[in-house]
Amino acid sequence: MAKDDKIENRDRLLAAGLKIFAEKGFSGATVREICDEAGSNIAAINYYFGDKVGFYQAVREYARQAYAKTMQRCWELAETDPWQALRTHIETLLEQTYDNTMSQVNWFRMRELIESSQLENVFPPLKIQEEKLRQYETRIMRLLSAILGSAANPTTIALVHYTYYSLCLFLPIQAHVEKRILKGLGQFNITDAHDRSHLADFIFNTVRRTVADLQNQPPAEKP
Repeated sequence: MAKDDKIENRDRLLAAGLKIFAEKGFSGATVREICDEAGSNIAAINYYFGDKVGFYQAVREYARQAYAKTMQRCWELAETDPWQALRTHIETLLEQTYDNTMSQVNWFRMRELIESSQLENVFPPLKIQEEKLRQYETRIMRLLSAILGSAANPTTIALVHYTYYSLCLFLPIQAHVEKRILKGLGQFNITDAHDRSHLADFIFNTVRRTVADLQNQPPAEKP
């Protein structure tokens, strides 16, 4: 098999693994159905990854790299234009709903949280992933602190974070419900006027108003 063919086969297996593990988790997924999805064979899993455990670890890294790539532009903007960096982060979170691969990455991560106690019995603690997560949270806190300015404190940072993060997760789902069930009668149905860009604008402007309100609040009295 040519080198390019080997890389393509390996990538197909990783993409298939991401999809199936996201749907069924580590225990529920079988190597055979993953290979069927990839159009490959079980021997290929053994050849490239050793066994199912090694394959799952490779899919973990594949998912991490996919997410890190989408966040790179956000981090590049954070130091020079915090508001544009926030807009980029909102678009990235929405992409987890609209883009097939990023949606699978999101479900894969959620599945790991649900099955964390089971996975701990199979895999050693992932210190690298834990460090990456801490780094991610630190960057987000720094970004929101820059946006809030003098109004920044742990409470206001958490409020802004949860405001846009929850909207990014909820609105696309609600938009689909309104389109399919309410037949366009809802506020956020996806039409030419209510697409992903419209939702990004809505969430971004909601955060702007929230930050303005927090900045205009009088300082809290000390007890």
